[in-house]
Amino acid sequence: MARSWTRLHEHLGRPMGPLTHEMVLEAVATKLGETDDLDWKESLPTFVPTPGIWNEFAKDVTAMANTRGGLLVYGVTDDIEAVGIDLAEVNEQQLTQTLRNGVQPYLSGVDMIPLTAPGGDGPDFLIVDVTPSELAPHFQHGWERKDKDRATFNAPYRVGSDTFYMSEHQVARAYQERFSRQERADAALVELGQQAATVVLGESDPGSAWLIVAGRPSRPVPRLVPAPSRDEAKKVLLDGIKTAARLRLRHDPYGAFGVLQDRINNGMHVGLRRWVDSNILVPELRSHQPGAMVELHHDGGVVVCVDLSHPLPPQVGTAMVDTWTLPTTLNEAVAVIDAHRKSRLLDSTVDITAAIVAHSNNGSDFRFLPYGYGSGQPSPIERSRRPRRVLPATTELPPIADDEVLQTTANDLVEGLLHQFGINTH
Repeated sequence: MARSWTRLHEHLGRPMGPLTHEMVLEAVATKLGETDDLDWKESLPTFVPTPGIWNEFAKDVTAMANTRGGLLVYGVTDDIEAVGIDLAEVNEQQLTQTLRNGVQPYLSGVDMIPLTAPGGDGPDFLIVDVTPSELAPHFQHGWERKDKDRATFNAPYRVGSDTFYMSEHQVARAYQERFSRQERADAALVELGQQAATVVLGESDPGSAWLIVAGRPSRPVPRLVPAPSRDEAKKVLLDGIKTAARLRLRHDPYGAFGVLQDRINNGMHVGLRRWVDSNILVPELRSHQPGAMVELHHDGGVVVCVDLSHPLPPQVGTAMVDTWTLPTTLNEAVAVIDAHRKSRLLDSTVDITAAIVAHSNNGSDFRFLPYGYGSGQPSPIERSRRPRRVLPATTELPPIADDEVLQTTANDLVEGLLHQFGINTH
């Protein structure tokens, strides 16, 4: 997602907003010098492999991602003269592929912004906008010529207008900072799920069991980015439900029926930096269906909560869970998480956790039963365990997820929960 506040905005005294052709010309006219987050480039990058020479494009982008992000502006000389480039020669796919093949770990948050002169009168520019990476340090593959060609692996970073390579102690410190960021992200994800669990358990009867699924992008949307509208939030939920139905139909001709589409009406009420849809929170909108709640957070986070309680009357000290609702809901939750990530224009990994919770003061254990009323009392699934606590299942949704990846991600969560009951999902 292209940033709305950059070195050009700061230098020109502009409010937040998209980068424009006129802003580049004005920065050039005022001779804005290069810094660690601004690099003027006269010509487009070349991709002819040359032994002993780094790929300059991958090096420059990686250096900015490892520092604090920044702009590469193609079409301006080192003397800060606007000469322009031929936008027809820009091969965005090749630029992106260069980063995929030459930088580890995967580097997201890079935007290509072509700026055409108004009316075709003047130089054209290409801006490569690089956000600071939460996964720094990133390493660039390259070739070094000494006695013979050999592969090298370095972590570039910027100091002013120059690029250097991290020493061992700098790499160690960068990893420490990354792990600290990950710890904070993990804590934020846990808190997201715990807050939702507190809400839904407070609205449900003792003995009920809830599935709580929380997803949070590794690089959330900053607060200054405009929040999604109600209609945009409604579309996200609808798109996720449709995707989940399509995935189920691939394996089950009767699998289009889902949990969320049955329990909530996609009304979307405003919440604290989020949109919320539920059939339990508003007394006038309570339905006869078991409880469900979906939260679409403005920063890209998602929470899906569904009452897993079996239709049979609850037993004292036992939270009875049906086997159909769990995998179906996880399928829908992963699809909604992916739909919301796309709507917020995020290309980062999403950390996902799924937990089964019940009221902590009723001493419940969890018991899985087949779904449906049928005749007589359903028997527990053969040889299934009855744990008093179910550990959360965790997984990651990668930056680019097709149907197979979505299904695999949901299956990871299903197995992570059901295996704790001794239930084989195959």
